[in-house]
Amino acid sequence: MKVLAVDDDRMTLRTLERLLDKFGFEPLLATNGNEAIRLFLEEQPRVLITDWVMPELEGPTVVKTIRALADTNYTYIIMLTSRQEKEDMLSGLLSGVDEFLVKPVDPDQLRARMRIAKRIINLQENLATRIRELELERQHVRILQGFLPICSYCKKIRDDENLWSQIEEYIAEHQENIQFSHSICPDCFETKVKPMQEAFFAKKAAEQANV
Repeated sequence: MKVLAVDDDRMTLRTLERLLDKFGFEPLLATNGNEAIRLFLEEQPRVLITDWVMPELEGPTVVKTIRALADTNYTYIIMLTSRQEKEDMLSGLLSGVDEFLVKPVDPDQLRARMRIAKRIINLQENLATRIRELELERQHVRILQGFLPICSYCKKIRDDENLWSQIEEYIAEHQENIQFSHSICPDCFETKVKPMQEAFFAKKAAEQANV
């Protein structure tokens, strides 16, 4: 898992690099906010560890920018700070920070926060996968709902309760504001109605001839 560490203090940055590598993560390093945003867009790390006070862009500004640029994948953000006042913590949380880590970096605390970050990201990925699966299932149901069992002879339709009804009754029941006015198409007139008319008139003519 890629982790982007941002700090203008070279010693802190080297410490983070060494610890992250030891914990099994892939560290990406930036010494200022602008470089951090560039690396974030290029590498799409899942975790960001950023110092609060930095030249060019301070930590909260970097966090807000990354939150605005992030795609559907969630980025877990840890803020490095020596500030512990309530107002400072609230400001960091409002900017989009998930967790704080007090400087100088304690290896055990960093390990614990990285475990939390990994667990949150895995949960988010599992949720995203489940949402995609549900969407595919919903689309499959919609496709199945589009199939109507219809009799090849009388053209009646079978509903979900295994009952058969005339096609116009079924559609009128399942679609609002639909009414049918029955008519006869030209093909059916030629093949169905016209022969009956001819037979009827032939029968009439025969009856009149026998009178």
